[in-house]
Amino acid sequence: MRFDLLHVLANRGTPRPWDTLVDDAREIAVHCDELGLDGFWLGEHHFDAEATDQLPNPLMLHTDLAMRTKNIRLGVAAIGLPLWHPIRLAEDVAMLDHFSHGRVDIAVGRGILKGEIVNLNPEADRADEEKSRAIFQEHLDIVKQAWTAEKFVHHGERYQIPPPGLTWPGGTAYDPYRDADGTVTSLPIIPQPVQPEMPLWAVSQQDAGVRLAAHQGLGFITSHPSGEKLRRLNAAYDEECEKIGRRPFNAFAVAPASRELFIAETEKEARAVMEDAINARFDIISRVRGLQAWLDVDEDPDDPRLRRMAGYDIMMERDYLFIGTPDQVVERMVHMADDEGWEHFFFGLSQAPLELVKRSLTLLAEEVIPEVLRRTGATRSLWPTAGGAA
Repeated sequence: MRFDLLHVLANRGTPRPWDTLVDDAREIAVHCDELGLDGFWLGEHHFDAEATDQLPNPLMLHTDLAMRTKNIRLGVAAIGLPLWHPIRLAEDVAMLDHFSHGRVDIAVGRGILKGEIVNLNPEADRADEEKSRAIFQEHLDIVKQAWTAEKFVHHGERYQIPPPGLTWPGGTAYDPYRDADGTVTSLPIIPQPVQPEMPLWAVSQQDAGVRLAAHQGLGFITSHPSGEKLRRLNAAYDEECEKIGRRPFNAFAVAPASRELFIAETEKEARAVMEDAINARFDIISRVRGLQAWLDVDEDPDDPRLRRMAGYDIMMERDYLFIGTPDQVVERMVHMADDEGWEHFFFGLSQAPLELVKRSLTLLAEEVIPEVLRRTGATRSLWPTAGGAA
């Protein structure tokens, strides 16, 4: 069983200087590491005037955190893959893997918000679904090959690496990468990751996305689906893996689904601290994806009862919120482990004041996790159902 924190640089309400957001992230990451949590994840977002997550480059922040932590894994959920040059991304992730001595997890996606995508790579606009997927696939192919190939070559629809006719000055050290006429035929990618196989995930909320992740050799992380919708996603992923006779080494029996966490001494305090932030997140996602994003497969977004409910209550009803006392959070986690098969808990906790966040994490590590492990009979493991690719 694995327990990870997804941290966002939220800056709502009275905005704080950006360096304060970074200082808080540092302090929380170190606290998680000292408490023995398994993973600390960051996202990537650009042009964020709404202040939901003001972090344009998670790899740079993780480089800082790699120097301050010892054991916790450093994850990104998710890199907007089409927004980067794939070689630069492969190099930067590999450098982070070295800085952290092999503690990196990477999730990739096509980007969510149109404004982020088209201002950094207009060609990757998801309005053209076929083209968007093709760009993602070519970038993914380049990154994966760059991490493993002794001599890198890629000739695809958008990238010719190395380009035809390229020459390279220098001595005999370059001979393995050029022909007798001095034309470069391949390139060394330096460095490549410490980990022999980089843990790679896709982030998806849709059947087609998780099926594609299986074919791409990726695990998957999701955020909004719950109930039958989430069960169907996991079933689709497993079905596709079985069809092709392989399972990514980082796959879980049930994919990690991000959920909001906050633990306090009383239920009243927990709700009072988190309710406004949870309702704000609910409203933002509802604007981007529609109310249906939060509902199960047979629920009607026009249901008057749902329209009257606060976002906090809708999310609590559908097991999005692990918010309450230690005992209440234990009960919800045990239910999800025993009844839904969860092995990887992936929590968001960034909307409370720093000291309350640290207290909540301490309660998670000292009171909740040991009891969940005792009651479920599970053990701590980064890859509880790990299996190699066939």
